[in-house]
Formats: sequence, structure tokens, C-alpha cells
Amino acid sequence: MFVNANHKKAQEFIDTKELDKALRHFAKALEEHPNNAQIINDRAVLYIHLQQEHLAMQDFNLAVELDPEYSYRYASRAYAKDFYGDTNGAIADYQIAVQLDPDDAVANNNLGILLEKKGYKEKADRHFAKADKVAKHEKHFEELMAQEEAEIAGEENTPKPENGVKLQPKKIEKEEELSKGKLVSKIVTDKSTFKEFVRFIKNGFKVK
Repeated sequence: MFVNANHKKAQEFIDTKELDKALRHFAKALEEHPNNAQIINDRAVLYIHLQQEHLAMQDFNLAVELDPEYSYRYASRAYAKDFYGDTNGAIADYQIAVQLDPDDAVANNNLGILLEKKGYKEKADRHFAKADKVAKHEKHFEELMAQEEAEIAGEENTPKPENGVKLQPKKIEKEEELSKGKLVSKIVTDKSTFKEFVRFIKNGFKVK
């Protein structure tokens, strides 16, 4: 989440409303990692708190320029545009965000709200439906995660066979190390694969 210690400290000062200290730590964070889109995006949020619209939008624009394929950059800027009264600009950015990540429930919901405000009820309802569907899926996923983690914990605490034979978990793919995305695409249909996924997360996103 945080790029370096100064980035983390800056966010802590935002949380405690010590905004001048936060700004100084953002400057130090960028000295260590110049042109880092995440630090710049977070500093833009600080500028909103400081009521400095021009600097906030300047940072949001730069974050998008540095990280143009990441939907969150557009969603963040969209939120700021809406905050400052630029509804059309916010809609345009949310549309890009959901094109890049159709399963972003928050961006779909916020886009629906703005479209409804502009009178586009049918389009708004489509985005509300998408947001609701994704949110329900994510809730179901979280429930499955909790259930499978409990089962795995039980399995790990079960005494090992006396003959010393160790059962190997099935390989999901041959020698290839899997990305999180590849595993996520499999978990919803195969319970045993889902358990592999939970272990995968617990092992730091590495297949052992």
C-alpha cells in the first residue's frame, strides 16, 4: 500500500489532521521515489483537505499520466472532479475506469449516481445492477474465504499419519508459478482449487 516510510507517515498525519506535516512527508517520499503515481495520487487527496483545488487536480492529472492503464487513477480523479462540481468530467473519468476494470463496484455505483443525476436513468440502472452483482460476488467470495481458511486451519492442526507419508496438494498448473489473477478465475467452480488459492494467499502469492 505504501511506497516507502515517508509515504506511510504522510498518510498517518492526514489521519490525525496534521496536514502540514503530511505535506512535508509527501515531499520526502517523492525525493525517494520521484514520479511515483501512488504517492502523487495520495498527495492530491491531501490537497483537497488543504482546499487547494488547482494543486489537487494537477496531481490527479499527473497520476493518470504516469499510470494510464490503472482504473483507480481515473476513479480517483473522477471523485475529485465531482467534488469540485465538474459532473461531466467525473462521468467521463468513471466511464474510463469501468472500461479498464468492469468489475469495479465502487466506480460503477458512483457512475450510476452521476448518470442518474444527469437524467440518464436507464444507463444509471445498468451500472447500479453491475455494482450490485459485483458486490454480492465479492461478499460471497469473502464468506468462502473465511470458511475455507477455517477448514484449512483444521486440516493443518490434524495429526500427521504415523507412517510419515506426506500427501502433496495437487498442482494447479505444471512448473509455472501462477499469478493471483489466474487462480481467481478458477476458484468459483472448484472447491479444491479454492483451497489451493487460500494457501496461495497465505504463502505470499507463491505456489509451493
